[in-house]
Amino acid sequence: MRLLMKPRGGQKFAHKTMFPCLSPASMVTPMRPTLLALLGFASLSAADIKVTPNEAIDVAQEGKVVARFMMSHDVSTPAKRLDHYKPYLHVFDPSGALRLTKGPGFNFTHHRGIMLGFAKITVDGKTYDRWHMTKGDQVVTAVKPTDDGFVATIDWQGATAQDKPILTEERAFTFTKPGAPFYVGIEMKSTLKPDHGEAKIDGDPEHAGAQFRPSEKIDGTKTTYVYPGKDVLIHKVRDLTWVAEIFTVEGKTFTALLLNHPSNPKDTAFSAYRDYGRFGAFPKGVATPESPFKLRYQWLIAEGDVRDAAAFQQAYNAFAGANDPTPSVTVMLAEQPKPKAPAKK
Repeated sequence: MRLLMKPRGGQKFAHKTMFPCLSPASMVTPMRPTLLALLGFASLSAADIKVTPNEAIDVAQEGKVVARFMMSHDVSTPAKRLDHYKPYLHVFDPSGALRLTKGPGFNFTHHRGIMLGFAKITVDGKTYDRWHMTKGDQVVTAVKPTDDGFVATIDWQGATAQDKPILTEERAFTFTKPGAPFYVGIEMKSTLKPDHGEAKIDGDPEHAGAQFRPSEKIDGTKTTYVYPGKDVLIHKVRDLTWVAEIFTVEGKTFTALLLNHPSNPKDTAFSAYRDYGRFGAFPKGVATPESPFKLRYQWLIAEGDVRDAAAFQQAYNAFAGANDPTPSVTVMLAEQPKPKAPAKK
């Protein structure tokens, strides 16, 4: 892995950085073979990680950007705050030219790429919404490179920026180059904890959890979901091992597979039915300084319409250390918006 750090102007500079966790010793780190490599999920040893302090982290393979972590926090005006109130990860196609995920604006401005949030966090008797980002932000305070990705430290603000954070998070991303049909693997580990007492982390499947939101240019009439199991009722089922989404952006079709690690909280619900493509897992629980709220997910991205249950299950088994058989599947076209009633004359 090669780590490049560039200032906003794009010019190369020495190791001085606004993130103290970045150091010359961490800029070049040898790769080590892993179990995933033996199973066809090799680390991105040829990847470049380019950090633009206070703005973004680019992840490239073979010279093409496949992911970009957006971490700027500009609150100079109310309008700019809406664009920069939380970090998220963009995903690109293998060429690096087509952005597959949504940023700020459009429908549901708070839906952005691969994101994490909860609409109902209760600390010291007060409840905070860190899904819609009402009166408080998620702010990246440090970034530390790893062998095959990076770790971001994130403050989840209270009611004001001057308050102590209600939660502090370490969000670690690991990037792999899987075997066919996938071209990139993105693993996210999150550790959330308050500095005292306990935090109740809650919401609902539509407004909480680890979620993937495709581009605003998605063709919602074609969005399709694949679930493991026969006749799955997605609004009722809990603790699925994986969910796949097939979506079309600017005439090109892609598949995103979400893997739910067995260490995640039980009774996890899933939102995976919207035509605009926002889908993911909704876990809930309690965090304390001694017992943080921990999550672990992986997204695998493929070009084309992939409905290969064996490939999906093999990916899950490698991720979870399992040996489960290939299940039957349920394939469902996304729920479509209800037609608007005709205007009264």
